[in-house]
Amino acid sequence: MNIKEFMASAMALGLATAVQADEEASRGPFSADISVELQSDFTYDSTDPAAEIDNTFATIEGGLSYAFSDRTSVNATLVFEQVIDPTSDSFLEDHGLYAEELFLAHDFGRTEVVLGKFNPAFGVAWDAAPGIYGVDFAEDYEIAEKLGAAVIIPFAAAGGEHELSLAVFQADRTFLSDSAFTERGQSSLPAGGVSNTSGLESFALSLAGEFGATAYNLGVQHQARGRGDAADQTGVVLGATHAVEAGSFPLELLAEVAWFDDFDGSRNSATYGTLGIAAPVGPVTVSAVYSVRDVQTMLTDHLATVTAEMELFENFTAAIGYRYGDEGGEESHTVGTLFAYAF
Repeated sequence: MNIKEFMASAMALGLATAVQADEEASRGPFSADISVELQSDFTYDSTDPAAEIDNTFATIEGGLSYAFSDRTSVNATLVFEQVIDPTSDSFLEDHGLYAEELFLAHDFGRTEVVLGKFNPAFGVAWDAAPGIYGVDFAEDYEIAEKLGAAVIIPFAAAGGEHELSLAVFQADRTFLSDSAFTERGQSSLPAGGVSNTSGLESFALSLAGEFGATAYNLGVQHQARGRGDAADQTGVVLGATHAVEAGSFPLELLAEVAWFDDFDGSRNSATYGTLGIAAPVGPVTVSAVYSVRDVQTMLTDHLATVTAEMELFENFTAAIGYRYGDEGGEESHTVGTLFAYAF
């Protein structure tokens, strides 16, 4: 058995174990959170005819944890998803299984330390923006699948709860950077890219917390240049969410802006902005997002989305959404559906 066959078998076993662990979490040290999504996107109109495709794909994510004690645990996030972007109509094609995270965590009381492969904290819009397509631009600056260490310090101040984290890291180039079933390709040092270095030369510092109905996040990052890059990337992010209690019509608001110098190792600066709003209308939650992506020397991109989401029964939701994108001078219109189940 070669290492990729071993990886495929181990990850498949991990997801199967996760289901059992979720049922038996109360009887042992295992715990698991599993989500299953089925999404279908239909780009029905675009100034680039090649972009008019229908793509249906699945995403299965398992967050697994084994506690050696009340302070020490090993944790993994396994993801099964479409790992190659389609260029024509696609139905459940090109899916791969990979380990997004695999790390050891130890709680020293006032400080937690993480060692291994993990996602350093930087911004939240890439995950928290509402709707089916609200995260599309912000995902560009998510920091994910890095090898290194992090120190996390929770504390209380000014009537709120806060968390300070500092991570030092490099890109993952181990066999975990590849995927099973459909290969996305193992990363290598010659491939370049920021944080793809031979040592822990990159860092991210984040402060997040909440005051009542308002949550905030502030982050700074520095990712060292890889081979072929012109410069190191530096960036800052500032975001907030706020719950507005407007009688029987409460609102959830989100705003986040991120700025980068020498973005993606180039000599271009870049600015991202995301605004989101969500509100219940009877049993349906309606949300909208507007995002902008402004990279120096390139055309400014715009994204506008609307989504309606409803919980059909416990832990099972269905959503329908619309996406308008103006990217690289090409305009497109997409409608999509999403079915999601978490357990």
